[in-house]
Amino acid sequence: MESRLHQIFPSLTEDQFAIMARYGERRRVPAGTVLFTQGERHIAMYVVLAGKIEISRGSAIETHVIGTHGPGSFTGEAGTLAGRAAIATGTALVDCDVIVIDETSLRTLVISEADLSETIMRAYILRRMAFIEDQGGGLILLGSQDDAETLGLRSFIARNGQPAAYFDIDLHPESAGLMARFGIAADETPAIILPDGQVFRRPSIRVLADATGISPDQMDGRRFDVVVVGAGPGGLAAAVYAASEGLKVAVLERAAPGGQAGTSSKIENYFGFPTGISGQALAGRGLSQARKFGAEVAVPMCAAKMVCNGVDGEGYAITLDNDETIHALTIVIATGARYRKLPLPELARYEGRGIYYSAAFMEATFCKNEEIVVVGGGNSAGQAAVFLSRFARHVHVCVRGPGLAATMSHYLIQRIEAAPNITFHAHTEVCALHGDGHLAEIDLCTRGAAPVRLPVRHLFLFLGAEPNTDWLDGCVALDDRQFVLTGSDVPKETWCSGRPPFALETCRSGIFAVGDVRSGSVKRVAAAVGEGAAAVQSLHQVLAL
Repeated sequence: MESRLHQIFPSLTEDQFAIMARYGERRRVPAGTVLFTQGERHIAMYVVLAGKIEISRGSAIETHVIGTHGPGSFTGEAGTLAGRAAIATGTALVDCDVIVIDETSLRTLVISEADLSETIMRAYILRRMAFIEDQGGGLILLGSQDDAETLGLRSFIARNGQPAAYFDIDLHPESAGLMARFGIAADETPAIILPDGQVFRRPSIRVLADATGISPDQMDGRRFDVVVVGAGPGGLAAAVYAASEGLKVAVLERAAPGGQAGTSSKIENYFGFPTGISGQALAGRGLSQARKFGAEVAVPMCAAKMVCNGVDGEGYAITLDNDETIHALTIVIATGARYRKLPLPELARYEGRGIYYSAAFMEATFCKNEEIVVVGGGNSAGQAAVFLSRFARHVHVCVRGPGLAATMSHYLIQRIEAAPNITFHAHTEVCALHGDGHLAEIDLCTRGAAPVRLPVRHLFLFLGAEPNTDWLDGCVALDDRQFVLTGSDVPKETWCSGRPPFALETCRSGIFAVGDVRSGSVKRVAAAVGEGAAAVQSLHQVLAL
């Protein structure tokens, strides 16, 4: 990050100061004033005209100074735009002259002032990246890499760009001291320790999100022009286009922005990125865009049920998994699909304990110098195999069919064939799992041959897609595989409007489906993004009726 310090801490010009002043209030701040504290929500931006503001971060075991903002600089990072919890504390070192720009005015500024917006947004995104690299403050997570709950918390923290320090109770000697100091027993892990010393033993994802300020303010009873359910590429695209066109938008996401694409180590066939981009980086950019235009991206927020008989004669309601209810004039279903599971009775024992459904950097670190197996013939499986081959001693790729040409992009097939430590197995599937607590061995069954047992501790599954449509509760018509029917595929007997449905519209007027959840969709990131944009054009027409 040192090579980009000029972008992380840009120096504003006099003309830019003048623009900033139009959106804020000039104040004199005495030395020693705490302007914002770590964990505080809805903080303002402070533009320094004169003086110095010290930025520090604390954990339950130490506090350290990150740096100072002097004349020409401004405070804040990516979470500031969204009103999320501050991940550092700002204190006036000397008497300071500042321009104070509150959250609402800041959002107006970054929308209205294009050149200045570019400077602020780049600095905010890079600062968050720098905070993630900083291990000296913030949340502490104690757990074991062989524990499924720990893996879930680590994945949530990483995919949501939350700075945290992780200590493995089996691998890191420092863990014993932390557990003794905060009174945490081994059977009470995973545990999180907040900067103020609060301890949460075996917390749920929601408890973690609330404790660290990732989650939004209360949603109950709020009304929106558009509610997008799912923050994959299609959902984020719909949010960006709808919010940028002045609509009041909420996005509900149960896990992390990016969907299945967000777990991809590198997407190389997405238009405009010739050297590729990781799924998490692409999702992070989409999230920043959506929040820049004012969309409320709510994580972790799971849609539990859709109420589709109308609310007060107009729109729809969505019940969340915490029993809150929000209302929407229109809805975009973008809940995507999940990978199918192996039909093996012992599967659940090893999920998160050797069996994984994504292959990001965290999972890759488990595989150093190990023999691993990737099951699946799609692009996700190919990307995973190529990425993991950089860490694993050997990678086995297994498919039930005769080859990869019908389901995987050619460039990935070429990479697999060229890798000296990847072996492809056709007509092969995993037929048994073995281990004691953690996966230790698997049996591979190849057509016409006896089962072969391999000493494999890490198995990655990318077995096609099942749509996330259970929550729809019969509100919209589905095909025989439970994907959402749209446009001309909507059964005539289910459509009750006097006009024909729009191309991405379901059997309910004003409810659209985009991306992998839609019947007949093209399973590509670019296709999902295009559908998200197209749905917004149609929902404008619905709102105008």
